[in-house]
Amino acid sequence: MKTRIENLLTEATIRTFEDTCFMYLEPELEDAQKNLPLEAAALVRFKGNYSGKLIIESRGGLFSAIAASMLSNNRPSSQQKKDAFGEIANIICGNLVPFLGRRKELGYKIESPVLLNKKELLKEKKGKPLAEVILNFNQGRVDIKFFVDDYPSEE
Repeated sequence: MKTRIENLLTEATIRTFEDTCFMYLEPELEDAQKNLPLEAAALVRFKGNYSGKLIIESRGGLFSAIAASMLSNNRPSSQQKKDAFGEIANIICGNLVPFLGRRKELGYKIESPVLLNKKELLKEKKGKPLAEVILNFNQGRVDIKFFVDDYPSEE
């Protein structure tokens, strides 16, 4: 099940970056991008049939490049960068949670994205994610962790 969700997370992330930001995946993570410092992190919580959260981290210039591409503006403001990054997190989460299945017909409520500082990020990353991916784009790297509470191991 973890492999299936991880594959779906990868697909949702790639599709979101391609369709929304016009950014394309680099097939290999280059050595120079392995230790890039954190630029920004965002959290999106969801509730419904299952509850959990998606955490996305940006490294290597990706934070600015997302807003610049989405807004066709080479000099986005700090707020525009935050909004664009949160929207990417929201889109990825919204594309992934329906694949968790349904125990009842509750559906899902996806909360507004929240930007995290380093201390908050460390706190939120505790525990074992159901799926995680690291993807390299020309503009930088994105690390995503997807946590689901009480998800059955063999559904």
